[in-house]
Amino acid sequence: MSTVDTASTDGMSTNYDYVIVGGGTSGLVVASRLTEEKGIRVLVLEAGANRLRDPKISIQALAAATYFDPEYDWCITTEPQVGLNNRRLAQPLGKTLGGSSAINLGMVVYPSKSGFDTWEKLGNPGWGWKTMENYFRRFHTFTEPQAKFKEEFMLNYLNGVHGTDGPIQVSYGSEEGFPPFAQAWPRAWSALCKPIDGDPIAGMCIGAFNNAATLHPTTRERSHAGNAYFSDEIAQRQNLRVITEALVEKILFLRPNSGPNKPRAAGVAFVGKDGRRRQVSATREVILAAGAVKSPQLLELSGIGSKERLEKYDIDCLLDNPTVGENFQDHGFVPFSWEVADPITSGDQMRNPSVVEAAMVAYQEARTGPLSVNALASAFFPLQDESLAPVSVSRLTSDLGQAEAEPRVLREQICTPDASSAQFILAPFQLNPFPGDNPSQIFGLGTEGFYVSIVAVLSHPFSRGSVHIQSADPNSSPVVDPRAMSHPLDLELHARHVLLLEKIRDTPPLRELFKEGGRRLHHGGQRIETLDQAKQAVKNGYTPHYHVCGTAAMMPRESGGVVDSSLRVYGVDGLRIVDASVFPLIPRGNIQSSVYAVAEKAADLIRAS
Repeated sequence: MSTVDTASTDGMSTNYDYVIVGGGTSGLVVASRLTEEKGIRVLVLEAGANRLRDPKISIQALAAATYFDPEYDWCITTEPQVGLNNRRLAQPLGKTLGGSSAINLGMVVYPSKSGFDTWEKLGNPGWGWKTMENYFRRFHTFTEPQAKFKEEFMLNYLNGVHGTDGPIQVSYGSEEGFPPFAQAWPRAWSALCKPIDGDPIAGMCIGAFNNAATLHPTTRERSHAGNAYFSDEIAQRQNLRVITEALVEKILFLRPNSGPNKPRAAGVAFVGKDGRRRQVSATREVILAAGAVKSPQLLELSGIGSKERLEKYDIDCLLDNPTVGENFQDHGFVPFSWEVADPITSGDQMRNPSVVEAAMVAYQEARTGPLSVNALASAFFPLQDESLAPVSVSRLTSDLGQAEAEPRVLREQICTPDASSAQFILAPFQLNPFPGDNPSQIFGLGTEGFYVSIVAVLSHPFSRGSVHIQSADPNSSPVVDPRAMSHPLDLELHARHVLLLEKIRDTPPLRELFKEGGRRLHHGGQRIETLDQAKQAVKNGYTPHYHVCGTAAMMPRESGGVVDSSLRVYGVDGLRIVDASVFPLIPRGNIQSSVYAVAEKAADLIRAS
């Protein structure tokens, strides 16, 4: 792992071909790919520190310990959410080399074929699955589990179409890693939810699967953009400079004196670890890779956004585009937690310091134990009623007066027969989301006893939020307002998913693992039995899934786009965005794999130009 002092600005040039703002998931992908060509000089500026050797990052199971710690996270809290009984929500975002890929739970869930075809239908030629399939393979190397593990956990749908030589390592971690309390849960989950083939890539079936994760198959360490796309070898490239603890304050533009020429991004102004303000030039392009919250913030600070908003903060408006920062999307989840049957325990054992110590010893000495594996199991399901019979989403939207809900392509997607509307995740530990503005309460295992959770995730939200500056000070956090559950279809669909959670819990073989008459942590300890109760459970239990995207959407400008299909910002030259903010529509599952794939394609687009 690189020993380069990335925080130092000593000897840095004031001139590069490309300046990349953000050394996270997408920024390091693009930097790595561009500098494969020796004649291209690239500078990456990352606001967070280089913590590549930090156990909280390298041990993926410790991810939640980084949330709302300013050493790793931007520590964003949303505005009060009207649709969630005015609750504020925690919105962790990676602030370190590797970005959110360095602090997330590492689940690798590929999007559906139809999801990327929908991107193309929204006016983005070249972004359908036929093109993107190759980029999903390019970013990773997949290590299949042993045959016994594959059969035991019903992973036979793994069909060999994953990546074979990409930088990110994807595996099931240690196959001896499940501690005794966790072994039964994935088996029961797999037995309950039988996989169904259909989508072109493994893990995209509608049905159950134990999630592969970004874990190195040998070291069991997290594989993320920081240590994979900025490996020891890549860090030694003479044409790549990465500077951490460098806050970019503004994009610098050259304005034409007259004529039809557009303003051109010429560089950036930033403050380094030493507190000095510097300017650096980009002779070809400035590339934004700061994520779906920070990229729109930087656009507005630099004069690209709603003229009215910018003038409010005395920012000279370079380009009036009121859709900058709009179209915010995230998957929300609602967790239910039930007490497990005696003598079964759960991951709540990690409250016990001696158990934590034993887990650390097992990991450090033999790379086994609960810290060496992703114990989450996941499934995608179409909408069903309480008897698990299919529900016609098309008929439901009509009955609710939402037959013309926008965007149309999303409505058509969810109304396709057998399309999954929910992702269910089994987590062998308690989750307590109320009030929701502090991750230490959500993931802190704070209630005595042993619990296991099943989480309902809304796959295709219609609600749209926003991210906007509230000051001209780049050190001030932007206003994040997801407007969660503001669209009536979201509440209706999510409540129907939540209503199924009790049914799933009561279905053998899961039923036998829970304590009969045991405690519940959700809904005041009471069983959810009606749709109205389920709607209240959504309002009180909805938690962001940390899949923020869409705030600088790739769409035709007349449709509200901020970037074109080559990811170039409309109205200016020399400025491109390559992170999740360009997603016009959130993918069906966890977005990490999509961010990698989009960044891989972005690198090709940049090289081609």
